[in-house]
Formats: sequence, structure tokens, C-alpha cells
Amino acid sequence: MSSVLTREPDALPRWSVGRLARLVRPDTAAVIAIVLVASTVFFTNLTGPAFQDDEGTYTAQALSLDDGDLAPYTYWYDHPPVGWIQLAMLIWIPRLFGLGDGIDIAAMRYVIALYFVANAVLIYLIARRITVTMTFALLGVAAFVFSPLSLSLGRQIFLDTIALPWLLLAFYLVLSPRMALWSHAAAGASFAIAVLSKLTAAVMGPALLVALIDRRAWQGRMFSVMGFLTVGALVLAFYPLMALLRGELVSGDGHVSLQDGLLYQFTAREGSGYVWEAGSARSELLLSWAVGDGFLVVGGAIAAALCLVSRRTRWVTVAVGSFFMPVMVGEGYLPSMYIVAGIPFLCIALAAASDLIRRAVLRLGRDRLPNQALATPIVLVGVTLLMLVQTPVLGWVARDRELLSSDQNSDFRDTLEWMRANVPRDDVVLTPYSMWHDLDSRGWDDSWTMIALEKADLDPAYKVQHPTGWEGIEWIIEGPTVRSNLEVLGLTTASTALQNSEIVRTFGAWNIRRVQTDASVGP
Repeated sequence: MSSVLTREPDALPRWSVGRLARLVRPDTAAVIAIVLVASTVFFTNLTGPAFQDDEGTYTAQALSLDDGDLAPYTYWYDHPPVGWIQLAMLIWIPRLFGLGDGIDIAAMRYVIALYFVANAVLIYLIARRITVTMTFALLGVAAFVFSPLSLSLGRQIFLDTIALPWLLLAFYLVLSPRMALWSHAAAGASFAIAVLSKLTAAVMGPALLVALIDRRAWQGRMFSVMGFLTVGALVLAFYPLMALLRGELVSGDGHVSLQDGLLYQFTAREGSGYVWEAGSARSELLLSWAVGDGFLVVGGAIAAALCLVSRRTRWVTVAVGSFFMPVMVGEGYLPSMYIVAGIPFLCIALAAASDLIRRAVLRLGRDRLPNQALATPIVLVGVTLLMLVQTPVLGWVARDRELLSSDQNSDFRDTLEWMRANVPRDDVVLTPYSMWHDLDSRGWDDSWTMIALEKADLDPAYKVQHPTGWEGIEWIIEGPTVRSNLEVLGLTTASTALQNSEIVRTFGAWNIRRVQTDASVGP
């Protein structure tokens, strides 16, 4: 009797590349790659772009919650508080790793980085959920990550950026192929959180409803719509309920109110003019967006129009249209960062339209293409060539290189360090919002010694604390935006103090000024 010894094939090592390749799905690998690339790009020179006054305001509001200190001004319902609450909840992450070089506004930008990466991932997931091929879904993500508008406005501390992941998550949940009631109810909650982070996110409400309703009929459609609306309304009710419990729901003497805050935002603020008025702030702002990234703004709008031809992408047209409607029709105040919330949807439109073109090429070339698999490469090459032609002309490469390398805050840091080292903590200082918290938290514990620029004119309590008016100010930090703010807002007290001051130190565009009064000059 004989036996044949057979050798079993060598088993793959437990963590071999082949085994991992089989375990990791292509979409999972794509998401991992997106996280790595988006993080690398975003963290590169993150604190290089110039710090803005709004960034300082939002940082101070968030850290007042985290540290239990006073913010630079009374909360008066100018924005819902959820955006600042989120920043306060996440600031421990950069603090844990010592990020920001000891500057609060710089550390807060690392919190914003988390939102940027989340936005990139959600753009991909939404594109895949509407059956865009992986190639074009990644193309949309690339447009988002490398757009000069994303790398400039998208990396600053704006409430629009904080609202975006919640808004995109709402679309992702609404578009769930399972059409489950819980996902649609969760979408309503996510949308409400987006609105409570930044009110302007509400313009995407019609697009969400279209994405929810304009699909093949399913048994629980009415329950899903009611669940979306009901849960969303319940979460949104947090805002007026908070105001009601504080006795600040409606206007009245001696207190701020939600009514006054909303009236200010939507009616009382000075408008930006109509877009067709030559030289209006609105037309200039729209032009600056087009100059910043004409390929994304113009190309994305055209792509959104193409999305109208397919039922699965029709909501993209509504989203981009809803976003641009206040820009093109209204005349109210339009902030420069408004475009931030539209960038992801323009990128989704580019991805979806490219995929629609691919499908059209497949249909038209069914009898002409020797291999239908060539449709994707043909369309991809066409779109890529278009981008390669456009980007040098529109300055993508040059602008990205500048945004990822130039340091525009060295003078800010030098000014901050000089003030910390040379000014007594009981001296009264007037400072821009961008620097307020970084100085106030370093020894100026009295809110009436470290004063935000506008507060000397706009807060009646200033005259109670400093009855001598402008003469109560001893130092003024003059940043790049101070003079324009004084003129636009008509700040007479701060302007008079500036006119009666002398430069002590200069760091680039930043001047440290000593106010000259009879008391300071002496006999």
C-alpha cells in the first residue's frame, strides 16, 4: 500500500496585502485616501492665511463657554449658539497636542480642520449614493480639496463651515436607498443642527425635500416626510425655547431678544445692493468668487443645470439654485463667506454632471465604441483636459501654492508678543476682535481694560465704566481692518482715540499706538 504525500499550499499571512485588499472594499479605501489627502492639504500652512475679525469673535464666543469667562460682548441672538458650542466641545483636541503655538485663534483652526475633512468625505459618499462612479466622485472631492476658495475661506473659523457637515449628512441620510423612517427622521435632526449652527443653511431646505420626495414611491413615504419635518421642527424649537426661558423671546426694554436679533440679520443690516448694479457690494463679491475659482463657481453652476435631466440628480439643481437665489435676487446683506456653504454642492454637481455625460456617451456610442468600458476614460480625459486648461488661467496653481506656503500672520504674532511683554495688565487697551481673546486671557481679567474695538461706541456701559470717553483708552492696536471698520461703523469714540495716539511699535501692517491725553502727557 502506498500513499502520496501532498503539500498544502502556503496559507496567506494573517495580515498580508492580498488579504487586506480583499477585506477592504474600494469605497472604504477611497474614504481612507480622502481623509489622508484632505488632512495633508488642510493642515499644510493652516495658520498661514491672515486671521480675520470674525474668526476672533467666534473663537472668543466658543472659549467663553469652555473656560467660563465673559465673551467680548453680550450674546444677543445674532447667531444661534450651536456652532460655538461645537467649537467649545472640540477645542480640547488641539490643546491636547499643543497645536496653535499658544494662539487661541490658531488652535481653533485645527478644530475647523475636522469639519473640512468631514465635508470631503461626505461629498464622496453623497456622490456614490446617487450612483456616481468612483472616478467622478473622487473628481468632485478633488475639486473641493484643491479649490482656492476652499483653501482660503474654507480654512477659516466661520459658522458656515461648522454647519456644512450636518447639512451634508442630512442629504446623505435622506438619500438612503433603504428609505427607512429612522434615516429620514435623523436627516431632519441633522438639518436642524445645521440651521442652528448657521441660519443661512435653511436655504437648502427645498433641496432636501426634493431629494426626499422626488424618488420612486415607497410604502412609508408620508411617514418619512412627517418624520423629517417633525423631528427637524422639534430640534429647531430649542432656539426660541431657550430665548423664552431666558425672557428674551420678544423685544423689550433692558434686555436683548431673539426678535431683535432676527430683525437685525434679515432687515436692519445695511444691504449689499443688487447683483446687476455696477459697483454694488453684491456684484463685487460675486466677481471675487468667480476670480477666486471661476472653474468651480461657473462650471459648477452649469453642471447643476445639467443635473436637471436626471431624476436622481434633480435635487442637486435645486440645491445650487436655492443657494444662489439670495445672491442673484436679493439686495440684503451678503457676507463674503456665504460661498463656503455652496462649494460642496458645486463639487457634487461637477461629479454628477460628469457621470451623466459618461452615461450619455455610453448610450450614444453603444454601436460605435469598440469597448463600452472606454466611456469613463473618454469623459475623464475630457474633464481633466478642461481643468488643466482652466486652472493655469484662473490661477489655481499659483493661488494654491501661495495659500499653502505664505505666512500672513507673522506680524500678528509679533504684535501679540510685544503687547504681552510690555503693556501693564491694568492699562486700558482697545483691540480688534481677531486679537481680543489672545490678550484678554493673558492677564487682562477685567472686561473693561481689554476692550473690543466696537465696544467703546456700541456698548452704553462703556461710558459708565469710562466717563471720560476716548480719554479712558490708553492703548490702541491698529490692525489692517481697523480704519475701515471705524469708517463703516461710524465709531467716533475709537476714531477720536486713534487720532490722538502715536505709534509706539510697528510690525508690518500692525501698529501699537499710545493714546495721548492730558493725563498721559503730564504737566
